[in-house]
Amino acid sequence: MPERDSGARQTSSEAREEFLRRAGKWWDEFNVWYQDHPEATIDEMEAELGTKRRAIVGSVVELGLRQGDLGATPEVPDCRQCGEPMVFKGYPRKEVHGLEADVKIPRAYYVCPTCGVGIFPPGPSFMSEEG
Repeated sequence: MPERDSGARQTSSEAREEFLRRAGKWWDEFNVWYQDHPEATIDEMEAELGTKRRAIVGSVVELGLRQGDLGATPEVPDCRQCGEPMVFKGYPRKEVHGLEADVKIPRAYYVCPTCGVGIFPPGPSFMSEEG
């Protein structure tokens, strides 16, 4: 089943509900594996769970980040090239690989309808001259 979420900001309770939904899915997958391997040793169980560790840690990081600033601004930014107002295009995800997690981080994305330049505020292309 694909993960259901828009990538948009969440409240703490929404993030908790999403994590519990994902955790239930991981439990179900492990339980099916364990039913197929009832004689599994603790080492084998840890090895099976280890395949999920990066996803679990990644989910905690992602859901934590989604409670904060995703880069959406109250005022639409102006294009740094032509000065025209940009258009909000949603929350595409950037995949980041850390030491203990693979995370798809949602960030606000704006595009200039005039010249086609895109930005992820407050990224370097947006903040470089203000700094």
